[in-house]
Amino acid sequence: MTDQVFALHVATRNNLLTYLENVTPEQLAQIPSGFHNSIWWNIAHCVATQQILCYRLSGVKPVVSDDFIDTYKKGTYPDGHIPTADEIQELRSLLISTQKQLQADYECGVFSNFTPYTTSYGYALTCIEDAIHFNNTHEGMHLGVVIALNYFAK
Repeated sequence: MTDQVFALHVATRNNLLTYLENVTPEQLAQIPSGFHNSIWWNIAHCVATQQILCYRLSGVKPVVSDDFIDTYKKGTYPDGHIPTADEIQELRSLLISTQKQLQADYECGVFSNFTPYTTSYGYALTCIEDAIHFNNTHEGMHLGVVIALNYFAK
């Protein structure tokens, strides 16, 4: 896998961090009319989904809690709470640490047993490299949603 794949992941995470750090907690939790989720949920969902696609599908214990994954996985919705400063800092740390950990774990060969999976996007993942590539696409889609949500945030 090329360094550019991980560089793209870093760039996407940095863009998500910009919104996490420059939007008020109230705006992070806001769900504008016509949307089903918030900036907060979209950013946390990126972390949860990366853990599912790369770690769980490889039979490797995720580096974030099962509770976090279960709260933000596909099919979940925000509960309406406004994140605290501590929760914002925790998500900020997870955005950075899970990106670095994924790259380190990949380079160490941790993901040797991958279970094939077809995403709701209609894309078949057959190996960890597919999952990492698709994760970049997935996070890019959610970055687009975050940009749109920010536009409508009041």
